[in-house]
Formats: sequence, C-alpha cells, structure tokens
Amino acid sequence: MSAAEPEALRAAAERGARALGVGFPLIQAGMGGVAGPALAAAVSDSGALGTVALYKSDGEQAAALVTDTAARTRAVFGVNVIPEVAGRFLAEQIAALLDTADRPLVLNSYGLPPADTTGRVLAAGHRLLVQVGTLADAAAAADLGAHAVVLQGVEAGGHHLGDLRLRELLAGYDQAPPVFAAGAVGNGAELAELLAAGASGALCGTAFVATDESAAHPRYKQALVRSTAEETVVTDRYAIGWPGRPHRVLRSEVTDAPEPLPATMIAWTTVTGRRRPVPRGSAAAPTVESEGLVDQMARYAGLGCTAVRSVRPAAAVVARFRAEFAAALADAAHVPAR
Repeated sequence: MSAAEPEALRAAAERGARALGVGFPLIQAGMGGVAGPALAAAVSDSGALGTVALYKSDGEQAAALVTDTAARTRAVFGVNVIPEVAGRFLAEQIAALLDTADRPLVLNSYGLPPADTTGRVLAAGHRLLVQVGTLADAAAAADLGAHAVVLQGVEAGGHHLGDLRLRELLAGYDQAPPVFAAGAVGNGAELAELLAAGASGALCGTAFVATDESAAHPRYKQALVRSTAEETVVTDRYAIGWPGRPHRVLRSEVTDAPEPLPATMIAWTTVTGRRRPVPRGSAAAPTVESEGLVDQMARYAGLGCTAVRSVRPAAAVVARFRAEFAAALADAAHVPAR
C-alpha cells in the first residue's frame, strides 16, 4: 500500500459518514425483534448509525418505537423498514416516521422501497439508505435518490437479497451514491480492506446481536460467542412469515435434518406487542421474550460471527471498530511504497 492510500481510505470513510450524517461509517443493521430503541440509541451515541427495526409493526407501534429511540439519543439514527414483509403496514410505518421524527433521520430500507414512499421521505429532509443484493437493484436505488447504498453479499447473516459474494458486488458497483459493504465484516481491519476495494463503510448485524443492549435471547447471544463461520449455513428452513429468501443462520436440528422437520409449535414469543406461538421454521428470531426451544428458532448469523467472542456494550463494539480501523491505517502508512 502506498503512503497515499491511507489518506484515500480516510477520504472514503469521511464520504460514507457524511452521507449518513454520522461520525463513523458503520451501520448497525435493523433486525426485527432484536434491534430495538436501546440498541439503536447506544450505537448512535457512539458515533455510528444505530437502527431501530419496525419489521411488521403497525402505525401506532412504529410511532412508539421511533419516539422511544429519539428520547434515548440526540444523535441521528436509522429507521428500518422491510417493504416485502411489512405489506400494508409499510404506509403506516412511513407515516409514523414522518409524523414523529423530531430531527432528520435515515430511512433504512431492506430492499427497494416504492418510489412514492422515497419521494415523501426525501421531501421531508430525511436521508435514504437502501440495502440491495444485486447491481441492478443498486442502480434502481440510485435512481430513487438514495444517499447511500448497501451491497449485501451472501456472507451476511439473515435474509439474502442476492446470490453473489460481497467482493463480486463491490467490483461491479459504478453508481454515484457511497456504497456500504454487508457480509462478514467483523472488525475495523476488515473495514479498511473493504474501503480499499471501493466501499465507504460497512453494515453489521451479527456484531451487534451479541451486545448488552440487543434484545436477542441470552442463549442466542452465547451461541454466537461460541460459534465460528463454519457453524453457519444458508438455508430455506425458516421461511414461515418470510418466504422466498434464503437466509444464513447458525446450524441447528432444523437446518441439519435430512428432511424438513414438522412445523409444530416450539416456542412462544412477543411480536408487535402480542404474545404468539412460534412454529418450527418461523422467520422469527429468538428474543428476550421468547420461551421454549429457542435453539431451534432462527438464529441469524453471518460469517463474521468468528469475531464475536463476548457479549459487550454496543459502545464497546463501535470503539473496537474505530480503534482497529485507525490501527490499520497507521500500519498502512508505514508500509514502503512499491
């Protein structure tokens, strides 16, 4: 790496941070049931972009989540929607964002949002961040006016928006908005490597599941601490409630069975304020409110789980990324030019 490259990486990071209105270009993923107001606020207070997940919330529930997050932090935070899952609630969620936001926020859309939705959000002064898994969708996101685009590779945990590896996507990206990388980003040194490959930041989910403020079930967090990349698998076994998307999870009896196991009720959890039974194969992740066979629920995890070795405060995770990124740039600055 030449002496000029560390400066180029700093410039890329600053571009990504400016696009989101934050101090450090790291995005905490919106994870339904797991990424609540406490986690979003803690990450945003640390200078990265925290995200509160609306998932399948109706308008009243969405407004409460946005209001609660805003009360916990004065920083910019993201509001995550999933158009293909929210269905008829999407319009209510967007209305809740527009009606309750007390500052410019970031609409973090998992997949392409409807054009009329983005127009209203942008007109109100909010930023638009769109997560995609194909280069065609990246171009469509740019056309919608996205301030930044997230390219998700198949290394990522959770549901997949495409079938390519992250580096393949980055190599083909030629749009104007800054691009963030999602998929097995476990530390600040890897963030620096991705910036060298063309990114301006990263989105991480797995790293923030195993935090004090995460609403993930304690056994889910501990499973991540003990896991390695080889213990994750891409499957279609957790499609109830979110069909048609392969997903990367920690291996379990459900994923390893030769044939799909019966979709009998295995647990109880709370979704959008209501206590509900969980069938085996449900897309619902185990949260602190889940009871039953939580180890058979969808424990989403990316290849970056190898870097998760303890449950820590979210602020400590962001601080670690910052320190590792700074160290990587400092080391690069001392590498003789070739």
